[in-house]
Amino acid sequence: MTTEVQPKARWGAVLAPVLIDLVLPLLIFYGLRRAGVGVVGATLAGSVIPVVRTAYAVIRGSKVDWMAVFMIVALAVGTVASLAMHSPRMLLAKDGVITALCGLWMLGTVALGKPLLLAIGRGIAEAKRGKGGGEVWARRWDDEPRFRHGIRLITIVWGVGLVADAVVRVVIAYTLPLDSVPGVTTIQWIVLFALLYSFMMIYSRKNALLA
Repeated sequence: MTTEVQPKARWGAVLAPVLIDLVLPLLIFYGLRRAGVGVVGATLAGSVIPVVRTAYAVIRGSKVDWMAVFMIVALAVGTVASLAMHSPRMLLAKDGVITALCGLWMLGTVALGKPLLLAIGRGIAEAKRGKGGGEVWARRWDDEPRFRHGIRLITIVWGVGLVADAVVRVVIAYTLPLDSVPGVTTIQWIVLFALLYSFMMIYSRKNALLA
């Protein structure tokens, strides 16, 4: 019996989008606030960065990334609703609504028998080893009960984590001073993301789930 060498986590590839989507908008927000721009204007200016990056990923991809499309639509709807209600706090809380929807989506895929992490893992396996490698990895879902349990568990943990993140974000948006909200929610999300990602990688390695 040969021991398969498990691929290492690509922290650079994972952290780069996080830095682009979180750190740059935060720098833009506080830079504009320091220059005298209002909360709404500074928030909207910062939110352009993740929208542009996500749109670029959709255009560049050979397949339609429905999660990315969902993110763009959700950001647009949340922004329009916030502006229509003239509510800077709702504008700051909209990211919480988006993470809640993403979390519920992930939990919904588990309930439907097709966990989102299965599709994501297959895509990673195809990128590493070609289409055949992706099919071999995904076939484990049909053949290995332990594999199915692990993929379900990881997806559920991410889904619950995102819903919890949403609750915290909304509470922060409506309780803290406006200028404190972006900084606090960014730190909170980075910590949560690190915990969720670390759990996923440690559990996946221990149970031979890595794509």
